[in-house]
Amino acid sequence: MRFAKKLFLLAGIILCFGTVQLQAQDETPAEKAYREDYEQFQKIQAVKEPLKRADELLAFIQSKPQSKLQPNAQSDYLMILDEFRKTEKWDTLGPQAERFIKVRPRVGETYYYLGLALNAQKKFDEAMIALAKCYLLQNPGSTKARTFLEMIWKGRHAGKLDGLDAFIAKIRQGLV
Repeated sequence: MRFAKKLFLLAGIILCFGTVQLQAQDETPAEKAYREDYEQFQKIQAVKEPLKRADELLAFIQSKPQSKLQPNAQSDYLMILDEFRKTEKWDTLGPQAERFIKVRPRVGETYYYLGLALNAQKKFDEAMIALAKCYLLQNPGSTKARTFLEMIWKGRHAGKLDGLDAFIAKIRQGLV
């Protein structure tokens, strides 16, 4: 009886290992790529230092343009920018936003962060350009960008919005 139990246990272990091997062999190239991307992304997520994580996220975004995890990486990068905003690290926020814009120039939220940093550094003309781009690229921050743009514009134009629509139209031409 004891021999039968040991034999049954051994057979069960062998079947388990066989099943695992079979599953690994059944993995499609797309599933393998996703698993590898996921494992790499999880390692990036574990990095505590924001600038190092930002570097690794940008490297991931650039090296894996077809990855299904692109939206996750982009979202995480934007959260890092938001942390710099919350802590008012304008000297860090501006360059980090610019780095992301070079990789993903059509992500409007990034221009909002750039505009905030430039405004804090008293670079008002550049801030207005960044905010106008954020507004024009239609994203969740567009309304805030327009409101902030109007505030800066009024401060530079005697409290009036005259000419703002022409300014935005000029920026629109540069985006096309």
